[in-house]
Amino acid sequence: MLRAAGSVPPGVLQPGDVSAATQVRAGLLNAEVPPSSDAAALWIRRTVDDLGPADLWELARGTALTREELAWGAAVTLARQDAVRGSPVRQSSVRQSSVRRDILDELAARTLVDEIAERAPRRWGRDHADAVRTVLYRILADLADVLLEVSESTPTPLEWTGDDTGGMRASAVLGGVSHGVLVLRAMGSLPAAEPVWPHPSLPAERTAWRWRIASGPADRAVHECGSFPAALAARHAAECAITALAAGRCHL
Repeated sequence: MLRAAGSVPPGVLQPGDVSAATQVRAGLLNAEVPPSSDAAALWIRRTVDDLGPADLWELARGTALTREELAWGAAVTLARQDAVRGSPVRQSSVRQSSVRRDILDELAARTLVDEIAERAPRRWGRDHADAVRTVLYRILADLADVLLEVSESTPTPLEWTGDDTGGMRASAVLGGVSHGVLVLRAMGSLPAAEPVWPHPSLPAERTAWRWRIASGPADRAVHECGSFPAALAARHAAECAITALAAGRCHL
């Protein structure tokens, strides 16, 4: 992924371009995309296509692939195959109501998901492997877009100190005014989406984080933003916000 994102010259692509190119290649989007984003999407596809079932399973498990994501990949795979083969089921379904057709499509995708989850990778058929590949294309393209966004961001490095809650605090002086910067937990925790294949490193709950910048008497001027999936992500976003404040691109 670092190679895919790093191969693009700075400023050529915007976050979301690689994901858009991936959707175009999958036939899900009809749009023109920059050649660089198409090249990155092609690199991702070739990398995933070179993996056998066992390696596909390892990568899917490592990305904490969820059942909902896999259901999407299964639906896309089945729809693409029906369109290519001219499936009799699809042709006859024209005479059915759209609601019934949607139900049948969803059941077919769910059945494929169940088979993928229950079978060992060595027993996967082409449909199973293609469904996993399809969703991995999207996950890795989204990751490439995140890396592009981070690589082109301009955070202002701050000196952070931790606290007992796992949060962080720092300060920055802008225009002679001191600004307090906090990274703290968002209210409550959300249950983590259930992965298809459990991974020992995955938490049972997902902690959300937010950043907060305040200045003036009694922190009269305050701005905060969230939620972020990790404290480091919130810290990076806060440092980018300080850069924007210093440049006058935004105000508290």
